[in-house]
Amino acid sequence: MSTQFLPIARRTSLLTLLALALQPMSVFAQEWPTKSLTFVVPFPAGGSNDIAARVVAEGVRKRLAQTVVIENKAGANGALGVEAVLRAPKDPYTFLVASDSVSLLPLFRPTTWDLTKSFTPVAALTFQPIVVVTAPSSGLKSIKDLQTLAKGKPNQVSYASSGQGSIQHLVGELFSQQLGIDLLHVPYKGGGQAVNDVIAGQVTTAVLGAAAVLPHIKAGRLIPLAVSTRKRSVMLPDTPTLAESGATDVDVAQWSAVFALEGTPAPVMAKLRTSILASLAEPDIKQKLENAAMDISTVTPEAFQQRIVQDRERWAKLIKDRKISME
Repeated sequence: MSTQFLPIARRTSLLTLLALALQPMSVFAQEWPTKSLTFVVPFPAGGSNDIAARVVAEGVRKRLAQTVVIENKAGANGALGVEAVLRAPKDPYTFLVASDSVSLLPLFRPTTWDLTKSFTPVAALTFQPIVVVTAPSSGLKSIKDLQTLAKGKPNQVSYASSGQGSIQHLVGELFSQQLGIDLLHVPYKGGGQAVNDVIAGQVTTAVLGAAAVLPHIKAGRLIPLAVSTRKRSVMLPDTPTLAESGATDVDVAQWSAVFALEGTPAPVMAKLRTSILASLAEPDIKQKLENAAMDISTVTPEAFQQRIVQDRERWAKLIKDRKISME
């Protein structure tokens, strides 16, 4: 029954009890954090998700006056990191720094968790293009060159990604579908080793987040063939988009975001979100992310949650059409 229909004395008593019940949480949120935080990254060090987590953690540490520990829990395409957070003590000190690849895992196999139900977005951190790269020794200069080579060698021209079922894997399948070619997918457990093998010529191309490949592009060890976003990247202005290269319906930005376990107190999430947003606005942190070709996100947690759901629906069709699995 609504309190507006209760006698005044009883109504006042109920409101007082409610206020008293909320006081401990209010005090806790004001004092939080009283110990170090842990950001679990479900991928190896050196990849795009890891870079975003480490850069943002610097600012959060300064603002909350607590250490922020980065734990890389790689394996099972990101599932091991998610499960590590689920097993953590149920106090609000362990958070997940995940990417779109993690959100897509339930499309491939049954899981005991769902990023949109088991977790709540605290803050979206960055968006970045995915880049198709190759080594200078490959002789490829454009997506058109790759298309020509692949048509002559179906399922023999290889591309690396950061994992089976990852967003990079799906982008590779999407532009292959639109270009009418079949590439050989070679999954890795993260972007670092994939980059090394492309440079060494063991894999023809790689489809990876910009942050993982940009230093190697600048050093001349990799050649960018295209980016996955509709607009060209500011950091790679001379690199055409996949849409410009013939895959007209490709417009994909890879994201990284901080998530809290469902049920984490709202005041705690608000405090962490405020520290993250202030960190993202800090000039040196902003510059580090921009240097890694990452665009800082301004989307609200609610809008971001909606985007995750919509993206999953879109990728589900490609997974079915291309018969993509985790095998």
